[in-house]
Amino acid sequence: MIMTSFFIDVEENNASMWKFWYTNQSPSKNCTHAYLSPFPLIRDEHNSTSYDSAIIYRGFWTVLMLLGVVTIVMASFFIICAAPFASHVLYKAGGGLFIIAGILFSLVVVMYVIWVQAMADLENYTNMKKMECPDFAVYVRYGWSFMLAPIGVFFALLAGMLFLLIGRTIYLHSD
Repeated sequence: MIMTSFFIDVEENNASMWKFWYTNQSPSKNCTHAYLSPFPLIRDEHNSTSYDSAIIYRGFWTVLMLLGVVTIVMASFFIICAAPFASHVLYKAGGGLFIIAGILFSLVVVMYVIWVQAMADLENYTNMKKMECPDFAVYVRYGWSFMLAPIGVFFALLAGMLFLLIGRTIYLHSD
């Protein structure tokens, strides 16, 4: 094994840092990847009333998502409370809440697709950005979390149907 050792004398050069931060800037625009909101903000005019439809749409989307999460938590609580197969009503309530949550989450997924595909004004946004960057191109891609959302919807609906079936079976065999 060969080991080498060397020493570098590093001196702080304030002139080079000043040059790097303030004078060593690129002469042209640097086009980079970015995420596009379906309701892009215009730089010059941005106030709270310019995107009323966006605020309403995002509000509905957020409310549906939060209702889905609350419904899943409540359904889980009902199922945990019914765990010793004591009450068929709790299983049926939990199953119904899982089905409602699955429907709410499917609405959230559909609203997101509508938001990105139909409501985003990609053509005008692309034309506006091409003035600043001639090579600008927009690619709409869904992330892995979007791909997992329909799987979660499926499992929520499946869990709801199974817990409804368990509640019915407990009710039929309780006599």
